Amino acid sequence: MRVFQFSFHIIKQLKFPLRVLSTTMNYYQRFYLFNRFQASEEAQDIGDLERDPFMVAVACLFLAAKNEDCIKKLKEIQSVANKLRDIDDTQRISSSTVADLQRRAVMSLEFKLLQIIKFDFNNGATVSIKSSDQLVTQFCKKLNINYRLSLFSWLINFDLMSSPLCLVIPPHCIALAIIIINEESDEELNAKLDSFDCYVDFRCPESLVNEGILYVLDYYIHSYQHSILNQYLPAIDRETGKEQIFKFMEFKSRFNDLKTLNEHSTATRPLLQQDKYLQPWDYSIATKGTARFMPGNKRRRFSRESGKPRQMSNS
Repeated sequence: MRVFQFSFHIIKQLKFPLRVLSTTMNYYQRFYLFNRFQASEEAQDIGDLERDPFMVAVACLFLAAKNEDCIKKLKEIQSVANKLRDIDDTQRISSSTVADLQRRAVMSLEFKLLQIIKFDFNNGATVSIKSSDQLVTQFCKKLNINYRLSLFSWLINFDLMSSPLCLVIPPHCIALAIIIINEESDEELNAKLDSFDCYVDFRCPESLVNEGILYVLDYYIHSYQHSILNQYLPAIDRETGKEQIFKFMEFKSRFNDLKTLNEHSTATRPLLQQDKYLQPWDYSIATKGTARFMPGNKRRRFSRESGKPRQMSNS
């Protein structure tokens, strides 16, 4: 949560759009899928800086800004980040300044990060999809949802940016899951959603949307006190007379029978061990010559698990 707030304040001061924060956190979560999370100590060399979660966040933000066409020099991002952390970047360590060591660490981390994401700038989606905050707004407009529920949906999405949900399901499924949760508190929205089909109207497989619904409700049941939403809602719900967390618990009781991913491809340890995507990555490969990154069959396996209709080929 501290890294999320740290990244948010950098983006706010640099006046980046919120989609940069969404992409930053996506990269950050993906980085720690393959790297051990270590508490930062006082940096003495580049190795120490590369293990610093806040420096990893700066590298993720630097790459995300370029991917989202919001270009800033690394020096500008560094300056804001160091002020937020109260770091004197003119201090010298050995023969270099802290700022110089940071720049070298960020460039090294960016090189590793590009290999981790396999140079896939669609953030794991099969096609280019907008960030979930944009999609939440668009879906609310499409369904003519009022301002109060639209803001509520947007705040939920803002909270979820700090979670690893972006690694589980794509942004448009997250956006639709958030809106369906709002359905439970609004009869008019309930009627509108009953006339829509998840896959036909929103291209969202039902099982993925269901995964999102359950994740969101679990997130607030366990972390409501630390959420952004907690700062905007009254402590006691006016309708039930109970704390807000009980409302999310009651919502979840209505979704007990949802069909979710079957996860058969991760059911046993041998299957996981066969998946080369999950093997430790040798970052030195790309320094020895040309490294070619190719899509594997992960997406085909994922499509089968999600229950998404397969398109027939004429060939």
